[in-house]
Amino acid sequence: MIASRRNFLLGSTAAALGACATSSKPTKAATPTTPPAAPTTGFPLIADTAARLDAAKARALYVAGVRTVFRYYSHLPPSLVGKDLQPEEAKIILGEGLSIGSVFQHYNNCFRTFENNWGREDAEQALRMAEAAGQPAGSAIYFGVDADWPYQQLRDPILKYFDDVKRAFEGSGIAVGIYSNGCICNAVRSAGTASYFWLSGSTGHSGTQAFYNTGQWTMFQNALDIAPSQVGFGIDTNIANPATRGYIGQWTDKGTTTQSHGVVPTQAVFAGRAFLRANTELMQDLNPGAASLTTILKDRNVRRLETSGDFVKVVTQEGGPRGAAASYTGWVPASALAPMDRFPDNSSNYGLCGAPTVVSDTTKYQSCERATSRLR
Repeated sequence: MIASRRNFLLGSTAAALGACATSSKPTKAATPTTPPAAPTTGFPLIADTAARLDAAKARALYVAGVRTVFRYYSHLPPSLVGKDLQPEEAKIILGEGLSIGSVFQHYNNCFRTFENNWGREDAEQALRMAEAAGQPAGSAIYFGVDADWPYQQLRDPILKYFDDVKRAFEGSGIAVGIYSNGCICNAVRSAGTASYFWLSGSTGHSGTQAFYNTGQWTMFQNALDIAPSQVGFGIDTNIANPATRGYIGQWTDKGTTTQSHGVVPTQAVFAGRAFLRANTELMQDLNPGAASLTTILKDRNVRRLETSGDFVKVVTQEGGPRGAAASYTGWVPASALAPMDRFPDNSSNYGLCGAPTVVSDTTKYQSCERATSRLR
């Protein structure tokens, strides 16, 4: 979901990011008796990437601390070379000790996907690819809605899309998910067509902070398009809601019931991060007159490293550069940090979600120029 949704995520005034999933009866995994070994790196347990993974890349993720990697189902050819999960790749990923999260995305930043009633078509392709990859019942497939489309004219076709997806999934044993902003996640949840919710990190998009503050989300995409040195290629990172107990719909060839990350590691990753209450200077050290490394913007999240008195050492962007934007490690006042259970403003405002605004074709189709394989 990296390059194809770049405009969606980076168009926000805040940091870029999670999603939703459903079945007619939400599929819940049993509490595992032997969760996978917990990493000690402090790195997020969940990543997603559009890169084709070989053994070296999958192993790098595992060593970094990742335990689940999300890969893509799509129509063929995919929007990016190598974006689609292939059966042999799935075997490689699982062989390196990772579990797999599944997400369908095929130009889902082009509104024609929803306007043209392609929900069943997309669902059937996702199920075909899931079968080929060996994805078992009891897991989930997330579907991307990769733009800020809050208005009723745009929202309602998206709701129809997920209704069609849900119907197509009946009897499959696989739950359906959505990756989007808070407006769309909340609307799909209210319609009963999703049971897992992956929130995008575009915290300025419609309803994202409000939906996050309800605690109903499954995952939150907390760092976008980063390339940590210990990984060596582009990924996004995600944190799970502690209420999930570490199960977010992931799977292996051994099924789903033992694939949870576990309660303690999931809570540790969540508690190890914080939102910024306001724009805050990141200081190089605690000495008087220390240099300011950068300004961390309000509502961004950082990873806590250590505490010294009234200050906390943090790292930005999960330690990975994002293009020309470097990651920084430095100190901020403890008072500048807010726990991750809610955004600092505690907003319940869904903004323009459902507004009867008339939307121009320019707005609707602004990301469709590459979606030639979706045109009929």
